[in-house]
Amino acid sequence: MLETIIPIITAIVGVLGTLAAIKYKHKLAQKRLEDEHECPIGACISEDVLVIGKLREMLDETSADRISIYSFHNGGTFYSGKSMQKMSMSYEECDNGISSVMLNKQDIPVSACITTLRPLMLNGEFFCVDTNDYPEGLCKYHLKNDGVKSTYKYPIIDLHKNAIGILSVDFVKRKTRMDDEDHDSLKLLASQLPGYLSGHK
Repeated sequence: MLETIIPIITAIVGVLGTLAAIKYKHKLAQKRLEDEHECPIGACISEDVLVIGKLREMLDETSADRISIYSFHNGGTFYSGKSMQKMSMSYEECDNGISSVMLNKQDIPVSACITTLRPLMLNGEFFCVDTNDYPEGLCKYHLKNDGVKSTYKYPIIDLHKNAIGILSVDFVKRKTRMDDEDHDSLKLLASQLPGYLSGHK
């Protein structure tokens, strides 16, 4: 009797072990599938909350009226095959009483802002305490149209030395000459931003 029960028990244990292994493999595969299909909007919102929080901190620290990020992007292709390089305001934080301009700052041709972008990329910063003295071009038109009195801009450079955007700080209520401490804080933030922005796909 014992000789027949032992093989049966062994067979049952073997079957149960196989079923348990199959179930475990199925759970691992399901978990991997869920990880691969993580909601991109949920991840984007989490990253955006971090970026906006950093901008709000810097807005308060510098007593600026508006702080924003412009992101460089491809805007299509010319008939010649050359890529249309554009920039759009992707983040904006404003002080109380300052109107948002984000919706009007989309798909700006990079070629229209050479007078700003060239010195910005060469010097690692570009600022104008009095926007009446700002170099002529589309950027000056936008600044004057938005009532900006003073502006400060810093390039956002990723780990591969590619310019991916601009950190911009505007003073609308009054002309403002920022001190070295504020400049250093903004340069530091610009250097940290690629870590937050690179998660967006």
